[in-house]
Order: sequence, then C-alpha cells, then structure tokens
Amino acid sequence: MKSEKLLLAIGNIDDNLIYGAVNDTYKKKRTTWENLAAIAACLCIMVCIFAIPRFVMQSVPTGTSPTGANAGVGQIQSLSETEEIYVEIVEWKKTGFAAVVVDAGNNSVFPLDGELTVEFDDDTKIILNDGTAFEFNLDEPDTESIGWEIGTVVKVEFTEYDEYLEGNHFYNRLLASSAEAAASEQ
Repeated sequence: MKSEKLLLAIGNIDDNLIYGAVNDTYKKKRTTWENLAAIAACLCIMVCIFAIPRFVMQSVPTGTSPTGANAGVGQIQSLSETEEIYVEIVEWKKTGFAAVVVDAGNNSVFPLDGELTVEFDDDTKIILNDGTAFEFNLDEPDTESIGWEIGTVVKVEFTEYDEYLEGNHFYNRLLASSAEAAASEQ
C-alpha cells in the first residue's frame, strides 16, 4: 500500500475509537442474554456445591468407607442388649473381615446368608484359638496376628451396627464387641 493511501485510511478512523483504544474506556455492554447466562452459571455452581454432595451421601451404600469403629457413611444403630451371630470369614480387611452369616444366633438384624463386614476397635475383645485375649489397636491394626483363616466360623457379639440393607453385600457393617472362633473351629 502506498503511503498516501495509508494516511488517508488512518485519517478516516473515528476519533472516539482511537480515544477508546488508548484510554480503554470503550466498553461493550452486555446483552440481556449474556447476563442471564452468567446468572444461570452461578446457579449451576451453587447446586453443585450444595445439592450434589447430599445426593451422593444418600445414594452411597451404608458403610462404604469403613476405617474403624464409628466410621463410615451409614447411621450407627445401637441395641439395648448384646446380640450374637455366627459368620464365616470370606476376606480379611484392615480393621476386620468380610463375612457371610452361617447362623443368625439371637441377632435380629442380619439374616442367614447375609453378607457383612465385621469391624474391630480398641474395645473389641478378641479371643484367639489358644484362648488368649488379643488386643486390637485401631491406630496400628494388625488382623494377620489373629490367625483365623478364610472359612473360619467366628462367633461375634455386637451392640452397634449400620442399618442392614439387603443387597448391600459387604457394605453392611457391624462393630464387634467380642469375637472368637466357634467351638468346632478351635
């Protein structure tokens, strides 16, 4: 482009545009649609922050994150009297074991063949096969030292549990007051 044409083109620029570019005072106004979109985005964020966590907490199976006594998502239920149940160990966990009910005993919570997780805490009385008491330490859990193998039937006494939900599998949870291998297993 020749210099004369360039000068002519620059000369035709509106002075307000030049002033706005230099002083940054020329601003585009938002349309109503853009304002509504911004408000809708804020509302979506508020719903995500407040509503979704509550929905997730209600839909997660009870006791899905057991890490010891009185932990987990579910509501801890307390019984007025100690109940007993006989379960077969299916898998050892960090703070207890997954099991299947083989004899409902006098319990009114877990049905025969119900799946659950038995958890220990510092107050759980664990009787080993040789008759000695095992002190379970929740701060340094050591379920391997108990020595019961997969398939061992264990008599468990309890007064606290998460609400039993059929089909909830090993997320159903009871907090053992005492546990010992059943007489036939010793």
